Amino acid sequence: MPVTLKFGFLDSAVLVGYVLILGSIGWWAARRTAKTTEDYFLANRSIPWLVTAASFMATCISALTFVGTPAEGYSADYRYLLSNPGDIAAVFFIALVFLPHFQRLKVTSIYQAVAERFGPQARTTCSAYFLVTRTLASTVRIVAIAKVLEVVTGGALSYQGCVFVVVFGILAYTTIGGGRAVAWTDLLQFTLLISGATAALVYIVMHVPGGVPAIVDCGSHAVRADGTIYNKFNFLEMFKPENMALLGLMTVWGFFNSSAAYGTDQDMVQRLLACNNNKKAGWSLILTGLLGIPIAFLFLSIGVALYAYAHFHPELIAGMTDNDHVFPRFILTVMPHGLRGLLFAAVASAAMGSADSALASLSTAFTMDFYKPFFGKNATEAQTVKVSRLSFVGFGLLFLVFALLLRNLDNLLWLAFRLVSFTYGPLLGIFVVTIMTDWKLSFKKVLPLMLIPTVLTFALSMLAWWMSAHVGGLFWKELHGTYWRFYIIFGALFVPAGAYLLRENKPAALALT
Repeated sequence: MPVTLKFGFLDSAVLVGYVLILGSIGWWAARRTAKTTEDYFLANRSIPWLVTAASFMATCISALTFVGTPAEGYSADYRYLLSNPGDIAAVFFIALVFLPHFQRLKVTSIYQAVAERFGPQARTTCSAYFLVTRTLASTVRIVAIAKVLEVVTGGALSYQGCVFVVVFGILAYTTIGGGRAVAWTDLLQFTLLISGATAALVYIVMHVPGGVPAIVDCGSHAVRADGTIYNKFNFLEMFKPENMALLGLMTVWGFFNSSAAYGTDQDMVQRLLACNNNKKAGWSLILTGLLGIPIAFLFLSIGVALYAYAHFHPELIAGMTDNDHVFPRFILTVMPHGLRGLLFAAVASAAMGSADSALASLSTAFTMDFYKPFFGKNATEAQTVKVSRLSFVGFGLLFLVFALLLRNLDNLLWLAFRLVSFTYGPLLGIFVVTIMTDWKLSFKKVLPLMLIPTVLTFALSMLAWWMSAHVGGLFWKELHGTYWRFYIIFGALFVPAGAYLLRENKPAALALT
């Protein structure tokens, strides 16, 4: 079915209004001239805690969530809600253990905390891990965002055009406004995301003959591609004995992955450090974790409702080969003008909300962990802020170049998506040692403890990818497709275990000779 973008006056008015509000926030933030890096990156730690929570959520929700989660509900069921209870445990762990440590040290870059224990070289290593990982992972996010926008615009904007629009749109307000602009625009974007998704669900329900009962009936007798019938509302499916092993893996992996993301990734933690109340910053994180469940339920419900809608209106999915396209198709072909513009703006806001924070955090890490220690020891705060603005632009251009280059390298995208699995584990491990122990280690011991799991997991993942692609075998396919999640767990456990064995303040009776 050909899909074309048809914008009306109301659609254009919604989009223009969204852009004007973004620009106004950037202009307002720019008027409050930042004189220090703490003011520029963290808004002088003045952001209200509810805005902090919204900003954090906007960072977590990407355009892939906006499109991919409904596709999960459309093609599968609600088991996604039950697959990661470890995320809830992780937010409490970070809010109660890691965040107070960062706040007590009053760091701007969280890798400054590592320097307090293991010296500036360890700080540089951790920050370099973050810079490489976040640049590549965020570039892939830009690629995915551009592809989603290309679909949503019905091809009216080319892939290259979408990349330029996203990158330069973000740079327009982040560079001049810094962390203050990011936080307050994220509030706007989060509000737009939730209101747009809610409006979409209500509209779909209203246009399914029979409403909610019909959706429940269709979902209860859904048909898989192989013809088998299943129940999308069977929430207890994951608790069947045959699924317990997978649930256990996802729970443990969820705890380690979310702990690393929320506690060792500058992209996430920077939102919390900008809060005007240390205690409430922790509550912002916990609230974010708890809200993740109803938000995921909302987007999954859109997918389930679309499944029922397609049952009554099969023309929606005629010729569709990718389930990720079902929600964009509905937006483009069914939704009325005005609401269509709102949903398009919501997709754009999902793109910007996840990418603007990445630019801010990369600029922070580069400025605080590389420029100031190595090149700007004698630089004034004004000079450092100027470098910070330039680094925003530099990383934005890097996103642009990499995203354009990756357009035709789809076979490598899995590597960038999984890149955090090679670095998150060692980062989480070294922060656990930093914050939760008093072990003394030299940098000569810290460096190999981080590099060994990174190299081993990367080598194993490349082997699994090659073997599954060229040789086959269930073991390699499962390792490549599912059990790569063990890489984070391995790295997170390897570093503390190695640090315990190599610690220099062992009791004399236990000291190694």
